[in-house]
Formats: sequence, C-alpha cells, structure tokens
Amino acid sequence: MPDAAKRYDFLDGLRGWAAVAVLFYHVFIDGLPANALMEDRALWARVFFLNGTLAVCVFFVVSGFSLSIRYLNTGDARGLVRIAAGRYVRLVIPIFAICAITYLLMITGVIGPAELRPAPLGNFLQFTPSLEGLLTFSLVTVFFDYSDAATYNPPLWTMSYEFFGSFLVFGILALVRGWPLRMWVFALTFIVLTAWQSFYALFIGGIIIAEVYRHFEGSNGLARIGVALCAGGIVLSLFLNLWFGMHYILCATALTAGVAFFPPARRLFENRLAHFLGWISFPLYLVQAAVIYAFSVRGLDFVSALGWEASAQRWIVGAATIPVAFLCAIAFSPFNDAAVTLSRKAGAWFTSRLGGFAKQPAPRPVA
Repeated sequence: MPDAAKRYDFLDGLRGWAAVAVLFYHVFIDGLPANALMEDRALWARVFFLNGTLAVCVFFVVSGFSLSIRYLNTGDARGLVRIAAGRYVRLVIPIFAICAITYLLMITGVIGPAELRPAPLGNFLQFTPSLEGLLTFSLVTVFFDYSDAATYNPPLWTMSYEFFGSFLVFGILALVRGWPLRMWVFALTFIVLTAWQSFYALFIGGIIIAEVYRHFEGSNGLARIGVALCAGGIVLSLFLNLWFGMHYILCATALTAGVAFFPPARRLFENRLAHFLGWISFPLYLVQAAVIYAFSVRGLDFVSALGWEASAQRWIVGAATIPVAFLCAIAFSPFNDAAVTLSRKAGAWFTSRLGGFAKQPAPRPVA
C-alpha cells in the first residue's frame, strides 16, 4: 500500500531551482541585459537553466505530479475535494500580497514612471495604480482575464494556467481514477494537448509521471528510463527557441520525469539547499519583478552616478539584484505560508459540509 503521507522532496527542489532559473532569466536576459550577447534571447533559450519559459513549464509539470500523486495512491475523494476547494485561497493570498506591495511602490514613486525606466522595463506598469484596479486584478482578472496592460506583476501571466490547470488535474482524476485503463486516457489527453501546443499538456504530463512513478519506484528499469529521459530532455533543450510549442512540452516533461525516475538525479533535488529553494520558490517567483522594477532601476541610477560604463552598470546591479531578491523572498514567505495554512482550513471547512461524501474505492492495478 503506498504511503499517503509520503513527501516527495525532489518536487520542492525542482520548483526551487526552476524559480532560480526564472530569476536569472529576468535579471540578466529579459530585464537588464548588459550587452548585445545577453540580449540574444534566442541563444539563451537553448541553455536550459537560463530559459525562463522552460522553467515555468517545469513548474506546471511538477504541479500536475504533486496535485495528483496522493489521490492516485489512495483514492481519497474527500482529500481531492479538500485540495480543490482551497486552491483559490492558496494562490490568491500571495498574489494579492505582491500586487499590494507593487501598488504601494508605485504610488510612493519607488517604482517610477514607465518612460523613465531603462528598456525593456518600460513595457509594463504603464498605468495609474488604483485600489479598484488592484482589487480587480489580484482577486479576479489575474485568473480569469489576465492582461499585460493591467498587470501589477508581469510573471503572473502564468497564474491563469496554474489555476485552470489545477482544476483540469482534479477533474480528470475524479473522472477516470477508477478506470483500469486510465493511463490510456491520460496519454491520449497528453497527446491531444501537446499537438494543440497547450500549456495544459504539462499538467497531464505530471499526472502520467506520477502514475508511472508510484507503480515502478525503485525498479532498475525505471532508473534506466530516467537516465534516457534526462539525456533526451537536455538534448531537446538545445533546440528550443523563443516561442512556446510542442518542443517545450516534451523537454519539460522529459526533464521532470528523468529526475523523478533516476535516483541519483532525484537526490540532487533532495538536499538542504534544494529544500530551502523549494520553500521560497513561489515567493521568489512573485517578488522578483517588484525587486527589479524598484531596487534594480534605482540601483542603475546610483551606479551610473559613480561613472561606470553602461554594460558594467548592468552587471553590477544585476549581481546585486540576486541576493536582494532572495532576501525579499524570505521576507515575503510568511504570506505564502499563511496561504498554505488558510487554504487547508478552507478546504477542510468545505469538505466538512459535504456530509457523507464517500471515499472512492481503490481501482484495480494498471496492467
């Protein structure tokens, strides 16, 4: 019988290192590139640990795995409903917190007008902030009608995918977990969504990885497959370009599966550093834009006054931005921890109202 309480620590490590990759991408390539080489996003897209889009894809695969593994193991329908009922709370609290912080930074002038920011940072936060806009965006439109023009935090474009992708996972699990041939349903859904070049394919990829992992964990055959998938994912990353498509889905799924299936790779994401990065992964993802728009832009003004040339200014400020972002992520983590706690309470309250909602019987093993 699978251990329902087991924690899969490597998922935290994957999230954490993916968040670091997004931070490096936003600072050195997308936000404050120091020279023409660093501006070449097509080139750096082929370096998997500097590809922000690929890192986000890994986030989505990890979400599919983490949201599905317990239910696949236990068939606890109440547990699945509890997670689903608390999902909005889990996401909206830290989202509102970072948007409120950005709002305060904008109205106090710490984040200056778009026309005074270095390129390409003038492309966002061009609007006049308002309480109504803050509430509307952070509580509703960030999930249901995201707009670059209205965003208080550009990386939040991912949240509508995270929200609806989560419910895609909950829905397909509730529908087919009891089917002996459910793996075929997962595989067909993955193929269709991949051909459609949809981010949602990544969540289904996470379910497939979880299903294979729980059946064959520890087997030599699975470890060999993991080696092949790690190698294949790295090779695929060499052919990535700027535009999301099927190759991103296959690369992120292969890399995540390779780490999950191959114990030596998995252990790289199960140490203390990886655990720490996993703990601050969502805060680090959320705070980095505010840090760049506030600290980094002001830092450029300060360094330029010291007489450094333009490229050196960006290298210096970029290097300083990294530890500042980590410190801000640590400071922000209580909002994220509170969201986890309150989402569990919200889910528990909702499921307690369901009365006799029955636990589904365990399905027969997959052939």
